[in-house]
Amino acid sequence: MGTLTSRGIHHWRLIATAGITMETALLPALLIPRTMPYAVVAGIAMHTAFTCLKPRRLITVSGLTAGTSFAFAL
Repeated sequence: MGTLTSRGIHHWRLIATAGITMETALLPALLIPRTMPYAVVAGIAMHTAFTCLKPRRLITVSGLTAGTSFAFAL
């Protein structure tokens, strides 16, 4: 857990839960033509924010995406 306090851990768990919830909500929004442009912008913004977390030594979404894409190719 590094140098995180219990408050910090709680904070990052809330952020992770919000990210997962938003990602789940974006999936159906991408299928509806009326909401698709908003979902695309929100998705790009969210993944950019994830990439900005890299200085905190977290694995970026692009790395996870590449890994899962490779797993599905097998």
